[in-house]
Amino acid sequence: MTNSTRLLRWLTPPVRQERDDWTSLRSCADSSKLLPVDSRALRLLRISYRELNQQNQELKIAPQHKILIQLQARVQVILLRCRLYLDEHPTHSVSQAQEPILSRILEYLREEQRYIRQQLLLTHTTEYYVKQLKVASQDVWTKTYCCPNLLLNLIRKIKNDDAHLHQPGEFLFASLENIQEVTMVQLQDADLAVYLRGLETARLMFFVSRKISAWQESSDLLMIAGLLHDLGWLMLKAQNKARRETRKTDQREIEQGHPVLGAALLGGLRGFPGDSYLSEVISQHHERLDGTGYPRGLHTSALGEYSRRLAVICRFLELKNIERELTADGIRTYEREEVAFAAALQLFRESRRGEWDETVVDQFLSALDQSLLEVLKETDRHNDPFTLKRFQQQRHDAAHEQIPPPHFSLDAAAAESVHLTENRSET
Repeated sequence: MTNSTRLLRWLTPPVRQERDDWTSLRSCADSSKLLPVDSRALRLLRISYRELNQQNQELKIAPQHKILIQLQARVQVILLRCRLYLDEHPTHSVSQAQEPILSRILEYLREEQRYIRQQLLLTHTTEYYVKQLKVASQDVWTKTYCCPNLLLNLIRKIKNDDAHLHQPGEFLFASLENIQEVTMVQLQDADLAVYLRGLETARLMFFVSRKISAWQESSDLLMIAGLLHDLGWLMLKAQNKARRETRKTDQREIEQGHPVLGAALLGGLRGFPGDSYLSEVISQHHERLDGTGYPRGLHTSALGEYSRRLAVICRFLELKNIERELTADGIRTYEREEVAFAAALQLFRESRRGEWDETVVDQFLSALDQSLLEVLKETDRHNDPFTLKRFQQQRHDAAHEQIPPPHFSLDAAAAESVHLTENRSET
């Protein structure tokens, strides 16, 4: 993976090349002659620095966007380091060897800011999509046989808007929880999480279908299934009162029934290619090939090609957005890009254990990034979930420190053991 894929922040491990760059910047301070103060290269660096500094200060990020605020703060820290070299009154001179290094660091910051702006734009478009999806789902609730025109219009809008997007970083959420909190300010809806998960699934489905020709024929079906795959949760919420009255039923068993409820709710939705498969696909989006899925524990022969594709995408987004399986229930925390890479690795390993269709998983991962599949194979072979060979600069972790030596001497302990043995033998 190259630095051009840094926008896939939840997919690739963090590129810490700037750490090596700062080390190189200090080491080559006196290795070459200094750039003249009025040189063109130095002037361009200072212009770029001023522009980035001003743009970072002008970013207006809602307090609910905790992840974006952290990224903005990281950019500001690096800008403060660059200030020593590129300010109007710098404290450090710039040599010829340092010029390309500073230029590369500023490019990192430019990509970081571009990603933040894309996420802010994504917030606004998501609010618009949620309103349309909510209106479209009202007909499903109220009519026995529902015309899919509103859903088809929404899918057409998504296709037109996403046609020019070439990176998943431009339409997937850095944090589902954060964007839910931001959207909740504009749309007071208790079911907002269901609609957001549907939108993210449908947009990722369309992205993969653009990359993989085998998925293009079923694009409309799988996008509608992605939009509505968790609609069964709305029926579960409507039964909250009845659930509180009957405590005998296991809560987990009730929640695992949402695919069947959603399939029953969508049984009357007709009028688009592949509509006869919709209920089947919805009911099986949590099933696995080895029979460990839910709600019915179906096996290989019972799962169709469309169901396998939707299930793989739902599983990846589930791991990306709810990282408990990856971080031991929050005992350790990682940056979002590390969590997402671990999600891709977990999906890859589960497919090799027979839980998911290997062909579907390989197609999906290759669509996200052409080199991702090979990187995951190498990472799995080395049993290294959060780092790559070329990205070894990780945060210091106390858990990786060497165990300190014992506070007692082994020789003294051996001598004491001998005395005890001798005493026992004498008695």
